[in-house]
Amino acid sequence: MIQLNRFPDGKRRAVTFSYDDGHINDVRLIDLFNRYGVKGTFHLNGINYIGKSDDELMEIRKRYEGHEISCHTLRHGELNRMTTVSMLREVMEDRKILEKIAGYPVVGMSYPNGRWDEQVIEVLRACGIVYSRTTRAAGAAIEFPQEMLEWHPSCHHKAAMPIIEKYLETIDSEWYRPLLYIWGHAHELRTEEDWEYMEKLVASVAGNDKIWYATNIELYDYVAAQRSLRISADESIIYNPSCLTVWVERDKKEVFKIEPGKTLYL
Repeated sequence: MIQLNRFPDGKRRAVTFSYDDGHINDVRLIDLFNRYGVKGTFHLNGINYIGKSDDELMEIRKRYEGHEISCHTLRHGELNRMTTVSMLREVMEDRKILEKIAGYPVVGMSYPNGRWDEQVIEVLRACGIVYSRTTRAAGAAIEFPQEMLEWHPSCHHKAAMPIIEKYLETIDSEWYRPLLYIWGHAHELRTEEDWEYMEKLVASVAGNDKIWYATNIELYDYVAAQRSLRISADESIIYNPSCLTVWVERDKKEVFKIEPGKTLYL
């Protein structure tokens, strides 16, 4: 029995943070993430960066270095209320602006106000978006959805502490769901008490060698690589056609690493 339930270095658990809108508070939040060694994805509205000089854009790139820049539409409009043409423009123009900042293809997203429908998903696919986070909290650690354009998080950061406690209590359980996905807005951190709470939250989940700390796109890419594995009918041969190293588990006992382009014979 082969299970796709292991992250890099054979870890069972992963944690990611996801923050919307872009705000000056992102600077302080990123500093907090960096001090504790966790990773975040920041979903930005491109309209806030129109007219910026190249030097200013490079400063913004440095701000988010080590984390992910991701789409949130050009002007934070509700996509499910737009025409198809407006949806295309809002997403593609956002991508173009953010890619100039990031220096890499920006193919992730979160839904403004958590609004989407089937037509929105079709348009996002046409725009090259590979995942998009909702605001529909699962209230616990989560599995990876088959449809990554409907990626529901665990919780908002304001509701995270009890979920983190449960997550850590069950960290060695093979039955518990693998991903803790916390989202929010940095502009919600308004007081020193808010920041103290946020530091306590980050510190509680950080520094654990059983957890992989990743951005949203790193998680997407890894899961996509796992799902691309070609496995023989008797599960004795596994070929990894992707460019990432992946780990798998056999019979709930053994963990195997499969390097890019390599075949594993069991």
